[in-house]
Amino acid sequence: RRLTRRVRRTTRTDSHARAYTHIARLMRATTTACVARGASIGRVILNKRANHHRKLSSSTLASRREVMIGTGAAVVGTNAAIATGGANGASAVVEPVSASGMLDALEALPVGSTLAKGAFVVTSVQRVKPYDVVAVELEHVRTGAKLLHVGADDSNACFNVAFRTTPRDSTGVAHVLEHTVLCGSEKYPVRDPFFNMLRRSLSTFMNAMTASDFTCYPFSTMNKVDYSNLLGVYLDACFFPKIKEGDFSQEGHRFEFATMDDPKSDLIYKGIVFNEMKGAMGSQSARFGRELGANLFPTSTYHWNSGGDPVNIPDLTYEQLKAFHALHYHPSNAKFYTYGDLPLEETLQQIEDLALNRFDRLDVSKLIVEDEQRFKAPQAVEVTVPADAIVADANKQSIISLAWLMVNQIKDPVSLENFALNVAGDLLTSGPQSYFYEALLEPGLGSGFAPGTGYGGSRRETSFAVGLKDVAEADLKKVETTILEVLERISREGFPRDRVEAVMHQVELDAAVVTTQFGLYAGFGAFSTWVHDGDSLRSLRTPELAAKLNAALDADPQFWQKLIKKWFLDNTHRLTVTARTDPDYDKKLDEAEKKKLKSIEATLTEEQKAKIVANALALKENQDMKEDVSILPTLVVSEAVPKEIKKWGSKDMKIAKGIPLQYDEQPTNGVAYFTTHFSLDGLPERLVPYLDLFCEFIDQVGTEKMKYKDLAEKIKLKTGGFSVESVLRPIADGKGTPTVSLAIGSPALERNVDDMFEILTDLQTAKWRGEEDRLKLLISRKAASLGSSVGSNGLQYARSLSAAQINASSAFANELTGLPYVALVTRLSKENAIEEAQSALSEIAAFALRPERVQRCRIACQSESFPAVERALSRFLGDIKPAAASPNATGSTLESKLKSFKPELSKMFITIPGQTNYCSTSVPALPYTHPDAPALFLLAQALSAGYLHREIREKGGAYGGGAVSDPMSALFQFFSYRDPNTTKTLETFVKSVEWATTPGSITSKELEEAQLRAFKALDAPLAPSSRGKSGFNTGFTDAQRQHFRDGLLACSPEDIARAAREHLAPAMKTSSAVAIIGSSEAAPRDDSSWIVRDPLGATN
Repeated sequence: RRLTRRVRRTTRTDSHARAYTHIARLMRATTTACVARGASIGRVILNKRANHHRKLSSSTLASRREVMIGTGAAVVGTNAAIATGGANGASAVVEPVSASGMLDALEALPVGSTLAKGAFVVTSVQRVKPYDVVAVELEHVRTGAKLLHVGADDSNACFNVAFRTTPRDSTGVAHVLEHTVLCGSEKYPVRDPFFNMLRRSLSTFMNAMTASDFTCYPFSTMNKVDYSNLLGVYLDACFFPKIKEGDFSQEGHRFEFATMDDPKSDLIYKGIVFNEMKGAMGSQSARFGRELGANLFPTSTYHWNSGGDPVNIPDLTYEQLKAFHALHYHPSNAKFYTYGDLPLEETLQQIEDLALNRFDRLDVSKLIVEDEQRFKAPQAVEVTVPADAIVADANKQSIISLAWLMVNQIKDPVSLENFALNVAGDLLTSGPQSYFYEALLEPGLGSGFAPGTGYGGSRRETSFAVGLKDVAEADLKKVETTILEVLERISREGFPRDRVEAVMHQVELDAAVVTTQFGLYAGFGAFSTWVHDGDSLRSLRTPELAAKLNAALDADPQFWQKLIKKWFLDNTHRLTVTARTDPDYDKKLDEAEKKKLKSIEATLTEEQKAKIVANALALKENQDMKEDVSILPTLVVSEAVPKEIKKWGSKDMKIAKGIPLQYDEQPTNGVAYFTTHFSLDGLPERLVPYLDLFCEFIDQVGTEKMKYKDLAEKIKLKTGGFSVESVLRPIADGKGTPTVSLAIGSPALERNVDDMFEILTDLQTAKWRGEEDRLKLLISRKAASLGSSVGSNGLQYARSLSAAQINASSAFANELTGLPYVALVTRLSKENAIEEAQSALSEIAAFALRPERVQRCRIACQSESFPAVERALSRFLGDIKPAAASPNATGSTLESKLKSFKPELSKMFITIPGQTNYCSTSVPALPYTHPDAPALFLLAQALSAGYLHREIREKGGAYGGGAVSDPMSALFQFFSYRDPNTTKTLETFVKSVEWATTPGSITSKELEEAQLRAFKALDAPLAPSSRGKSGFNTGFTDAQRQHFRDGLLACSPEDIARAAREHLAPAMKTSSAVAIIGSSEAAPRDDSSWIVRDPLGATN
């Protein structure tokens, strides 16, 4: 859990993840509902080592094994290496096979040769040098199943199997099936093998996902035995599931009475997917995006909501579900993906023996997704969507977007135009210098781009959309006209080459950055075309296509003009979607649902009512039944988990007149990373609420040397974007006051390090005054963004709100990024309080950006880069000059505010539009070095897996819930999300503690599973750029980290039960704070013990 907020801007600040980069859209596997197991397939860019026309020494190149072994401390700062090999994951001494030898052997495989005793035939072999991997394509001889293996020097081995799933309605059949197949299989007939394996494994990733035209089942792990275990469970689930009717009713939908055993109570719908999709579709953004896609694809499978529309989900029958599985989940319709350094033939043989040898080839031609029928003339539609939770201007609520259907990625599999349109999409919409930003946002026609804006390649045919939200009715036509005028101008003038170079620099940097899940994302990037028998190597072609685009631009000065004319101006498949908002949108859905249920209830016979009651009771009995899951494979903690923490060898030194410098020598592949912390001790309390705005805007306003557009372009051309965040350094023993720093950092290619620090020096002169129009636009856009985020990020806000009542560090985090921040920015925008913002932001700059406030610095790079980076950092530190006199620090300060914090406990309900709820209860916990902190940490894992999952998800119908103990902030939290319940869930939180304190609840099995869950989180893979960063931020010593790890390993079931009895149970009775963000209809207005407010704090 982070108490800091990382600012995300158009220049991309999240340098080690890059999940939101512009070129990511080329490989995007974005879905209508990638929602089944708590994660979505987002935009991905493959970051890995690549030469990029520069000579690198052997020490520069990052071995993927180095990348993956060794781990991070996202939760509590504890790092450790993962053991691989041996029985049950025990460490084993194995003669190493060289990475180059393994890759050479794969490359030498002859096309036409067979593997796995003739079961698979090699159809293609290609070495992809920029990423130093070998791609081997194979076909299963008997069934025609396709398999892509990407061999790499990477121990984080991945597996994924995808089925083309082509719904013809919005009942969510593919999504419900994705849930249901994981509820028990032929070899593992337990109720929920998937969630059981989550706590019996050290997987670095486990999920299942439903996209608009495929469903996939991925996992990754660094443990060889774990890989084999998970592979067996996944194969059995996909190909031999039980698909029991009871599981369908639990996961999909069912009738129940409000009081389960009382047929006189109201008839209701229940079901996990049903409620999940109420939450998923419960925002303006989701509803508009769905309308955009449905109308752009009126005749193909993309017209339908593959995740399921809650209005239509109850129409799905059990028989339809089984028939869908029989047709779609067949090897002839499957695409297998494997990645890493595990022997290919062993994996192939396991796939053959456990699944494929039981099937024959099936004709799946009827599953082919037909091309969309192209419009003969542009079309226009009008739709209705929900209003945002916070409306900035009641007279400006409409949305308008123009969309075009573009490249057929199956008929043109390696399309330069497809890649070029991706680049064009960035130039059109990314950053303040982009064409549509200048033409649409700067004049104030809307508050931000419409949902769905950008270039999308997740379907077999690509698309581009651009538009605005929060538009006045009178300006709708002007927005449409302006968009077309901009495109007309570009068709005449093209794009300036220097702007294109800035985008191409980002492509180069993205490919150079070493990440932890390269293999996983490579698979995701392949599926959106490969499932249609298109290009399987799509996600590995970025450097190749970038080079081709540069060559095309050199050869044809009219390249961009022709591209824009062909795909935009002459493209008749253009759609204009105009949306008006309805503040009662969700209320009307609820009323229609109740009316429908009342109508159904009126027709029910006594016998039918009795059957509904009997089915509900039978399901509950099944959910309550204690199962023997020993049939499932598992790792053993004593064998699979290392006892020692991982030490990164950080070097502490001094720089620039004694400033502490931490140097982390790591194989960062030619990219250098730096971070500087400025102390915020003494910051006037009145400025604290504006800190996040300062972090957000510091590189979005102009400087003394550059206007803001030129600055944005230079940042894009020379760096990976600047990360600016407030960092709270916790106190390990809880005895003292945490300190806060302003952290500024950035990555850059080695050749651009001097430019990076030059830009950073210039940022100190940010023009907080004299740019009133710019600041007004930034604030209005931020206000609109925050207003729409309350519904979609309800869980984050609920947890932050409940935690803020417990301790100082959580209160600080809530003020900076929670609902108080939403209220502040909304007020600044509504009142046009630009002078207030200018004064606060300029005072923060004058206070923080001073040479005497530099606390510490960090550099992460390879050894040969360090001297140059150190020299550049020293120059930067010497060039720090205060922009103005430091503000008067009389009165309360940030430090005194943290020190004087007093808990104020309450129960708060924040009302928002929507049909589901987000619940959170927070209580004080134990600090990091407390002897019982490890037991409390494991207790949260045991509660989540052993009690809360069953009660909140399976019985309650919520999409999810759990508990977390955070020793860094001495906080224990319970939570649920996309939950149809409110106070019932709060009661479940209390009952879970009673369960934990009951003798016999926490057994050696629960302990072992809790430890595996804990170490999976603590020992997650860590990229080279982040190794040592946790210690730099927290200040925790290796001895403290080892002590916490020892405590986790030494815990007994009795220790966990005692922690529940002595620490958690008393806190729940006397020191709990509750927050719910949810449907206005569910608010407990008649209960005086609750405070009911809207998101801005007004009584509701």
